[in-house]
Amino acid sequence: MIASLILAAATTLAPAPQPTEMRVQRVSEPTMAVALLSCVIQRDGALAGCKVMAESPSEMGVGEAALMMSSQYRLDPLGPDGRLRTGEVVEVPVQIRIK
Repeated sequence: MIASLILAAATTLAPAPQPTEMRVQRVSEPTMAVALLSCVIQRDGALAGCKVMAESPSEMGVGEAALMMSSQYRLDPLGPDGRLRTGEVVEVPVQIRIK
């Protein structure tokens, strides 16, 4: 135990990485926020090159939050007609419930 305390005292800690800054606005009651992304479908169904086309309410940073989550989205790369949609641009609506 003494050795671990000495080791802990002798090491220097690098500053903790700062989280990505996001605008946070408190709301008095739950609110639905919406963002519309435009993305390109990849071969594996992942989305790339996403851009925010619209967001509401705009002052809450919903578009930025939707962009941060877009790497987790997956679409079926086959369209309803069975044709491969790789490289096509799609609009992705994102709804976020803010409490």
